Amino acid sequence: MERKKPSVGSEGFTIVELMVTLLILGILAGIVVATMSASRSKTQEAACKSNLRNISSAICEYQAAHNGDYPPNLDVLTTEGYIKSSFKWTCPSGPLDGQSTDYRDNYDPAKGETSCPRASHNP
Repeated sequence: MERKKPSVGSEGFTIVELMVTLLILGILAGIVVATMSASRSKTQEAACKSNLRNISSAICEYQAAHNGDYPPNLDVLTTEGYIKSSFKWTCPSGPLDGQSTDYRDNYDPAKGETSCPRASHNP
């Protein structure tokens, strides 16, 4: 039996096949990047909400120990041991249009409330 020789160009991939493969890989990479970005944003939002809850709890504890008075500033919560000194006082999402994302800058001592400039982060 005689074997047939492969015709010219039948080995390897054509340029069209390579381009289609690269296009598909590019689309898949784009989907993964978009998903990861949305996931990171949601994680930062959850961390910010958790920080605000911790601060709120510390304010309530301070208030209970000080005859219902709110702390004059949030640094008092650290110095009196209501919040650890290693606590990060800024929103994990970072700066927002020149507004401070430091919870201490957004504290209202008359109401005993603090907030994040990102409305979606506030409980």
